[in-house]
Amino acid sequence: MSISNMKRSLCWSVAIGAALCGPVAAQATWPSKTVKFVVPSNAGGSPDRVTRLIAERLARKWKQPTIVENKAGATSIIGTDFVAKSAPDGYTLLSTFTSFVQVPALFKKVPYDTERDFTPVTQTVAVDVLFLVKADSPYKTLPDFAAAAKTAKPPLSYGSFGNGSSFHIYGEKLAKGLGVDLTHVPYKGELPSTSDLLGGQIDSAFASVGTALPFLKDGRLRALGVASGKRSKAVPDISTLAEQGVGLPDLMGWFGILAPAGTPEPVIQKVAADVHEILAQPDMVKILRDQGLEPVASTPQAFGARVRSDLTQWKRLLPEVGITPSD
Repeated sequence: MSISNMKRSLCWSVAIGAALCGPVAAQATWPSKTVKFVVPSNAGGSPDRVTRLIAERLARKWKQPTIVENKAGATSIIGTDFVAKSAPDGYTLLSTFTSFVQVPALFKKVPYDTERDFTPVTQTVAVDVLFLVKADSPYKTLPDFAAAAKTAKPPLSYGSFGNGSSFHIYGEKLAKGLGVDLTHVPYKGELPSTSDLLGGQIDSAFASVGTALPFLKDGRLRALGVASGKRSKAVPDISTLAEQGVGLPDLMGWFGILAPAGTPEPVIQKVAADVHEILAQPDMVKILRDQGLEPVASTPQAFGARVRSDLTQWKRLLPEVGITPSD
């Protein structure tokens, strides 16, 4: 038997496989230790909740500890950079959200390259967005809001989760589509802007369905339209803004999983396949849809195409609303 054939045969030996076969043996037994998902935002938010739901089921499937670590800060840059510089072995993964493709358009200097330093694994969910007013406001429909905005002095206001965010883009495009002036009020998250909308400090706001749903159900908020390209399965009776004559950019929010560049392809495929299996479980589908989140489970290739498309679109759209990258 030749040396190469001998190595190939011995590759299946647990005792010496790793020594002779290196990555091949490691991939065959992956995972053999704790897997960590890094979420680049605070605990308790939607990305964190979804990641923990997935990680809990993966731990049972993999029979290995599967933990979630929050590394928030700097518009998600801190946690993302941590994963970019982690070993490409599949044991440290990034569970992130749309901020991943916004950051390169918002900042001139980012300590990682979103395309070069990461390998897409799968988009997990799509996030529908609503345009909202208080339930007791005089604006019962989008035409009501538009009519009032044409004569309002000062201009009616809308809240978003920050300058350069998708909600900011939506607001500026909505104002242009309606032919009105609107004042943008940026916040550091959806909950603060939604809270101020409930308190009457702002006239309207954009929020994800998951954030808005409790307030729609208890009658404190009214949705004037869905900002996404199609109706939300969580609130199917609410028409899209496009149906009402206001087309917005396709800036569908998403959550997704990425790995450090160089992570072995079999590991990428295994994580994607196992996450897909979990997202297809009927009780998981119900849990997510009850939060206004739509399971997606895309292939690594499809998610990579989405990331590249979004990166291009953000860099094009931000200058259109007067935002240039900051240092």
